[in-house]
Amino acid sequence: MSASLYAQQNAPVFRSNTAEIGGFVGASYGIDETRVMGGGNVCYSLIPALMPFAEYSYFPGIQKAAATFGIPGATSSYSLPIQDVNFGLHLRVPKPRWRVIPYAVVSFGLIHNGAHTDYINIPANPPYPAQNNVPEPISASTSFAASFGGGIRYYASEHYGFRVEVKAYKPTGNLITQVFSRVAFGFFYQF
Repeated sequence: MSASLYAQQNAPVFRSNTAEIGGFVGASYGIDETRVMGGGNVCYSLIPALMPFAEYSYFPGIQKAAATFGIPGATSSYSLPIQDVNFGLHLRVPKPRWRVIPYAVVSFGLIHNGAHTDYINIPANPPYPAQNNVPEPISASTSFAASFGGGIRYYASEHYGFRVEVKAYKPTGNLITQVFSRVAFGFFYQF
């Protein structure tokens, strides 16, 4: 068997009409310190280069600073766990007989934080003393967000592989308004 025929048999196959599931873990950054996050997605390959997807991500805590009501000039910080549901496209660059495939990603969706009570620490602001573990009710909020980025897929076989992805989010809501990013490592399985 020639080397080129062997390479073709072991190369990933880009097929149309192929479903895929995957999971990922990673870290978010850009609003405060780096924090762990995770999620999963489903994709469907319409054509080899175009994969629409639906994705769910959970960010256990995005740190948020806000003005402290009743104390002029004081700010406090609290943790805001958010969930992201988005829909978009993976735009793959299919290269015949390559196991490593770059791709771009663009998506749109919703970012949601549930109502909860957080305990904040208020720094001293003379003449007001510092206060610790003050209960602060955080209302539920859902906002629109666009995201974009890119990644690399490694096909270990025709049916499964791994990917690394970097993605930036631009939310439009009241609680989270600044751009934040995530880097994730995951696996995928194609049916």
